[in-house]
Amino acid sequence: MKTRHLPTLLAATSATALVLAGCTSTSGENQSESGVPLVEDGKLTVCSNTPYTPFEFERDGEVVGFDMDLADEIAADLDLEKNVIQTGFEGIESGADLSTNKCDIAISGITITEARQSVMAFSEPYFDDELGLLVPAGSEIQSFDQIGDARVAVQQATTGQTYAEDNGLNFEQQEDTALMLQSLETGGVEAVIGNVSVLGNRAAENPDLELIDQESNGEQLGVAVNSENTEMLDAVNSTIERINDDGTMETMREEWMGL
Repeated sequence: MKTRHLPTLLAATSATALVLAGCTSTSGENQSESGVPLVEDGKLTVCSNTPYTPFEFERDGEVVGFDMDLADEIAADLDLEKNVIQTGFEGIESGADLSTNKCDIAISGITITEARQSVMAFSEPYFDDELGLLVPAGSEIQSFDQIGDARVAVQQATTGQTYAEDNGLNFEQQEDTALMLQSLETGGVEAVIGNVSVLGNRAAENPDLELIDQESNGEQLGVAVNSENTEMLDAVNSTIERINDDGTMETMREEWMGL
């Protein structure tokens, strides 16, 4: 599945991002009422890259999804208006969009990695994007252990493909999520292995499919913040803690992912 693990950045790009992170800070000219530095007065400016259903995608001219609901909660806690800037994922992953003050935070299904932590700060994880197993309703396959010789589909260059290779499965690789799911729905394969966020969303939309098993792959998603904006990082973590405690996060998971 597409889990926002782009290929390793070119050395030059990484070096540029590190320089930017080291020499550029939030201006401090604009602040929320609670003293959090902002790119634009009165607004929480959010960088995101669409489409990446169910995290962020356009519907009726508006960017919606799980991540956008999270951004709404952060903005509400800071008493700010949310302003979404759609940008290339390269600018998000490299840290450039944050270090150059293009946005206050980046929320875009970003997997927390050591390389990314060197150029930006991450909130506490807000989602564990485990591997899921999607099958047709009524399938005899009811767990990863029962796949056996069944033909499965995975998306290339993802943890789904790694799992299939490591476990010697009979698999086909597809270029993107749509083709992978299409292969299952047309009977080309008997199961799909991918990230639970995407597979759960598809199962919720299609009653003929079932998400029947999950397995940890260590992938955790976080909100990215300029490393120097510790006030914003604290505010984001406070919101994540609140919505975990009051049930909002559970409601969001059910709405957008069927989990």
